[in-house]
Amino acid sequence: MKNKYQVIIIGAGPAGISTALNLYELGIKDILVVEKYKYPRYKCCAGYITNKTKKEYERLGLNIDKCHYSLIKDFKLFYKGKVKQKIINKFLYTNRKIDRVELDYEFFKLLKTKKIRVLENTSIKDHLMSDNKVILANDKTYYYDYLIFADGTNSYGKKYQKDFKKHLAMQMTFKSKKDDEIQIHFGYSKKGYVWISSYQGITNVGLTDVYNKKTNYQELFIRILRENGFKEDTKELKGTFTPIGIRKPIVNNNVFFVGDAVGACDPLTLSGLKYALQTGKYTALAIKDNNNKIYLKYINNLRFKFSFMLILLHIFYLKFTLFCVFEIGCRFFGKIIDFAFNNFFINKK
Repeated sequence: MKNKYQVIIIGAGPAGISTALNLYELGIKDILVVEKYKYPRYKCCAGYITNKTKKEYERLGLNIDKCHYSLIKDFKLFYKGKVKQKIINKFLYTNRKIDRVELDYEFFKLLKTKKIRVLENTSIKDHLMSDNKVILANDKTYYYDYLIFADGTNSYGKKYQKDFKKHLAMQMTFKSKKDDEIQIHFGYSKKGYVWISSYQGITNVGLTDVYNKKTNYQELFIRILRENGFKEDTKELKGTFTPIGIRKPIVNNNVFFVGDAVGACDPLTLSGLKYALQTGKYTALAIKDNNNKIYLKYINNLRFKFSFMLILLHIFYLKFTLFCVFEIGCRFFGKIIDFAFNNFFINKK
């Protein structure tokens, strides 16, 4: 059949690329990847990767050294504008521009080395599930045996999902003379945090929160900038949504969801890269063995883990908990806080 592929992947972010590369390594090479944007492209993300995420990228063939990642050792926790804890960062890496542009572009180029077909600047216009076909924005029709939605939280694939709560993430980067360090601030948003990261003359300021439509986040962001000594205009401010909770993983037995499209993002820390890469891995294994249980087992494990982290989120952001952690815990049990941060929140990712 003309324009027929064994697997069509909608979205060439980390989850979509991981799916394609894992399929290729398993011997499935009849793949089409459809990407809405032209690479290199911007993604609203602070660009941090953990040691385990780094190893997952390297397993797929990406040389992280090409992306100029390194540790920023100075790490401080703030509460209501005051330093409460200094941590020696051991596992959290960032790149020279504190974003994900370079990382995503190098990962994307691996598709080219495998000669996997990619259509950039192309989006999905329609999907006829009963006929196993997609119609793209250029009005061309393509048929598939398997379809993978790797298009994030709010793209075409969401039509098959229920409406879930979301995190809002906002950030902007600019040149600065601040010393290299990572600051994490609590107390600005009700159920989220602020990061202020500086590295080699670049500062990235970002905000997360469980999205509340009654909150004016632009005003809040300006307040964060001013209270931390920044005079920059917010015209370059960008935002995105990340999912809270696992969504429907498979539709019609041959339509899969990976990465943010399936909700593969830790609701407490907003860490999602490792999970995005691994949803691609287990989707590929399921397709190779024609056994959806392989993928569903991994997704159910994530569902259990994220349910626990969601409970922790609601407990952690209680005023009483924040007071105990930052006014008592950091003052008297600093070494325990340091250990928990590096080994529970970071090195587990």
